[in-house]
Amino acid sequence: LQPRRQRPTAMIMESLGLKGGKSALTNTFYFCATTVLMTMSPILVTLSQDETGAILYSIPSSTLITELGKIATSLVFMYNAPAEARSGSWKSVLHFATPAFIYFVNNNLTFVILTHVDPTTFQLISQLKIIFTGLLFRFILGHHLHPQQYFAIALVACGTAVSQIPACNESAIGVPPDADSHRTPWWGFVLMVLSCFLSALGGIYSEKLLKGKMTDSIHWQNVQLYAWGILFNLLGTLMHDHKLVSEGIFTGYNMWTWLAIINNALNGLAISALLKFSDNIMRVFAHATAIVLTMFANITLFHIPPTPQVVVAFFVIAISMVQYNSAPAMPGVTDKIASVGEEEEETESVSLLVSHQAQGRKSSLDR
Repeated sequence: LQPRRQRPTAMIMESLGLKGGKSALTNTFYFCATTVLMTMSPILVTLSQDETGAILYSIPSSTLITELGKIATSLVFMYNAPAEARSGSWKSVLHFATPAFIYFVNNNLTFVILTHVDPTTFQLISQLKIIFTGLLFRFILGHHLHPQQYFAIALVACGTAVSQIPACNESAIGVPPDADSHRTPWWGFVLMVLSCFLSALGGIYSEKLLKGKMTDSIHWQNVQLYAWGILFNLLGTLMHDHKLVSEGIFTGYNMWTWLAIINNALNGLAISALLKFSDNIMRVFAHATAIVLTMFANITLFHIPPTPQVVVAFFVIAISMVQYNSAPAMPGVTDKIASVGEEEEETESVSLLVSHQAQGRKSSLDR
């Protein structure tokens, strides 16, 4: 018997690391949606600025409204979910506070980092989070990667860093020498490494929670995560924006601001779906692809001339994606995810099995 020829669509999905019929189509949709929404985010933020390039609205308030939009959307979709898809206890709800708090600390840490390092250093070193994601992907989630895949992750980090060089240099032009007198580069570097680790840890832990109970509705899991996000972002808004209460939360908002908020809310939902039904590595590739696509979009929309760095980054990221997904499977290794609450599910399953066996023996005796 000759092997059946593979369809072109199946070959494309396999090259993206998305195998398996309907689930492959679903994962492809989530990957493309995440990439497009990530690409649109900085473009909409740029359009929301005034003629001088200043942001007139409160950034913490827009982040808070984004979280409210995500939880409202999740509540609407959760309404039709069956009761068994909304399992959980207070203990499991508290677990979702961990990634929300990690994101809260990391977002506030960014403000401190930018007072010690220049934008070039910030953008380049921030690509370390891709490396940390690959390492935590192995040690926390238990996924065994081929050495070729680790090299592909390092390659995409280099490609993303190269793509940031022109924008970073432009943003660093015109900075007066006296502005760096209060900076401590070595302390900024230490905080940058910590920030990259926290960013990767938040994504990995979110994937762990979302996949911990695959039978739970993703909308119910999102509600738990975003509820904590609203709480922490509300605290952050009150900490960093003291004029917000007196001047109003919607001060400075325009049409592009609302479109940016809607886009970021949909982006958060798409990322959650990508983490639950795919993994963090695909999120890394979506983010790297979005960075390059954003630069190409800026060339068209804002008439920014292309640079060799953008072209090189595009091909490096494309090669790394093909390299990652063409790596052979590790022999004799199965992936495992340390799920939160898995012990309770196993205990319930054993109890049900024992109960059914006991009922079967009783019915046999009755006969």
